[in-house]
Parts: sequence; C-alpha cells; structure tokens
Amino acid sequence: MRLIGSKEDEQNWQSKIHTLGPFCLLLWDDPINERVVRNETLYRGAKLEPEQIVTYQNMAAEKKYGSFQAFSSCSRNRELFEEFGNTLFIMDVDAAFIADVNQMSEYPKEEEQLITPGVCFSVQRVEFDHKTNKHLIYLKLRQR
Repeated sequence: MRLIGSKEDEQNWQSKIHTLGPFCLLLWDDPINERVVRNETLYRGAKLEPEQIVTYQNMAAEKKYGSFQAFSSCSRNRELFEEFGNTLFIMDVDAAFIADVNQMSEYPKEEEQLITPGVCFSVQRVEFDHKTNKHLIYLKLRQR
C-alpha cells in the first residue's frame, strides 16, 4: 500500500491522472458500487520495509488520516492473506464504497473485495505477532 505524501510515489501517481481519472469515474458509476459497505473486516497482506512500518506507527501515535490513492485488492478471508508478506493489514470498515468482485474472479475462494480510491483510513494501532512473525496494522476505513 503506497503512502500518500511520499515524494517518490507522488510523481508516479500524478503521471497517471489523465488515464486513471476517467477509469476511476467509470468504475465509480458501475452498478457494483451501489451500496456502502458497513461493519465488515477486510484483510490485505504486504511486504513492508521497516521505515514504512514506522510511518504507520507514527500515524497511529499522531492520529493522522491517510487515503487509498489506487484500487486496493483485499479479502474477507484472513487465512488467505496471512500468507503474503511480513505485514497483515486488518481493516475494519466503518462505511466505505468497496466493490465485491468475488463473482467475477477466477479465484472465488479469495473472496476478493476492491477498495476504491479516496477511501480514508486511520491507523488504530500497530502490533507485532510473534506467533506468525508478522506486523499487524489495524486500520479503520471511512468514506469522507
């Protein structure tokens, strides 16, 4: 998951505005997004560098908000995403537009959900699970 505000990532996403913007609008108006998802937990595995984990820890301590700047694939199936990377994002959805793409997927066991760009999050806490040897980053998602 890219962090907004990063100078390295800023040039990357700004260079794609001319094509990404219209594409996002088409997906936003798609019938898949008719409902706001509430009170659901989603998961995403990632490989983060130590400095990225520190950034999330600082966001939690400072109660800062972030937002998804790209479509982000995640799942309702925690076990599936626990296999990926050194970090597990555990996302409690307060209220957000999230597309259920499971029925269109070639892998229905993934229970794939697609978080749309613009969904905001706050970092609730960051922990290290010694049993799984993974960082756990707890996010609360809310459409603003």
